[in-house]
Amino acid sequence: MAQYQFYSSSKESTSMERCSVDCIVPEYCPEEPLPPYNQNTAIPFEIDYSYFINEISSKRQSSKLREITRLLEKLPPDCIKFGVGVPNVQTFPFKKISVELITGENIKLQGQELSDALQYLPSVGYRPLINILEEIQESFHGPQNWSKRSIIMTSGAQEGLSKVVEMCVRCNDPVIMPDPVYTGAVDLFKPYSADIIPIIQDSCGVVVEEIEKVLAERKRKMLPIPKMIYLNPTASNPAGTTLPTHRKREIYKLACEYNMLILEDDPYYYLHFEKENPVSFLSMDTEGRVLRFDSFSKIMSSGLRVGFITGPKTLLHRVELHMQTSSMHTSSLSQVLLYKLLSHWGKNGLISHFMHVKNFYKQKLDYMMSAINKHLNGLAEWYEPNGGMFLWLKIIGLNDAKKLVTTRCLEKCIILAPGFALSAIPENPSPYIRLSYSIASPEEVDRGIALLAEAIREELLD
Repeated sequence: MAQYQFYSSSKESTSMERCSVDCIVPEYCPEEPLPPYNQNTAIPFEIDYSYFINEISSKRQSSKLREITRLLEKLPPDCIKFGVGVPNVQTFPFKKISVELITGENIKLQGQELSDALQYLPSVGYRPLINILEEIQESFHGPQNWSKRSIIMTSGAQEGLSKVVEMCVRCNDPVIMPDPVYTGAVDLFKPYSADIIPIIQDSCGVVVEEIEKVLAERKRKMLPIPKMIYLNPTASNPAGTTLPTHRKREIYKLACEYNMLILEDDPYYYLHFEKENPVSFLSMDTEGRVLRFDSFSKIMSSGLRVGFITGPKTLLHRVELHMQTSSMHTSSLSQVLLYKLLSHWGKNGLISHFMHVKNFYKQKLDYMMSAINKHLNGLAEWYEPNGGMFLWLKIIGLNDAKKLVTTRCLEKCIILAPGFALSAIPENPSPYIRLSYSIASPEEVDRGIALLAEAIREELLD
């Protein structure tokens, strides 16, 4: 445990600053890190959050009946509940739920916990679970002021992103995002005809100078300034890049200067392969500009559909209003089961599980890199990711890898993700492809990469 650092505030993480300077796609020259960021010297700033709320969201009001459900948490258990329109759990056909862990231990839900798991919950989530998550956030991201910041449970990080976009975006709004980008994010903005501003990436993620250029030019031309920037900062999907701390600090400064929110979508945070944890945007947020999206999908179970947002109370309360009239709340069963598991493990057990998952994916990556170096030298360019489950390849000699992926590779029974589908502007041709090393066995990896090399050669000759 001593070698594993939970949280870093002013101390630079040297392992995170180290990027692949000898990679071929694309070239990267190390930047000088900024002086350590001191939260204690930050000037207090009061944000007018109404600036970020669109017209439809601003008309939402609290559901009075949902507020009654939330009130029940604060009432004594012997109060008489005439005003609650919920079914009686005694009519449900479940007596006990027991889940066996891979260690052979059992997690059991019975009595009041089973009742909680089978019943409606407040839209913000299961309070005992949120209490644990607050401790986890403070362990990994530093002390939080919970009088101004809060947590709301969501059905995976995707629901959280969806609600925030639904809450903030107006038609034709500009938004900054990386290129390439997670398609589940960019697709949320498309129905609003959003002005997507793609920012190129190198081996360490988005290039800050490009963000500065875009913002300065829009200001000079009196064009609308983006109200938010979307980032997937750790082991990103699809590029596998991780933003170093000094870049995050520069981006945060730009967010403060231009009055933007940062959507920190970080589902691979606990799948990085470095010795020390990345320093998050949340840990440096002194003004209340960061909405952080965490997920248990990659580390516990994607089927549980449990994620959560950490951010300013004012904004999360409005997210709650959106949830009150849609999903109402994240699955009660999933939340209570997760609470029981985290309670059973404690901090040490949770860290042990994180390390197990990291080691699993690092071994998977090693198998993939061995096959890539064996079969694709001279055919593709790449850099080795330092976390996550994706490898981003550029095919040498191809302007567009679409036919390679969608026709020739499928004929050889290889399933890949074409780069154009992961571009912020998918209409443009792309020589890139995304490989996922999460599922395939070592034998499948070697055979699959050999077949990919064969397909590339055939495509180049066609």
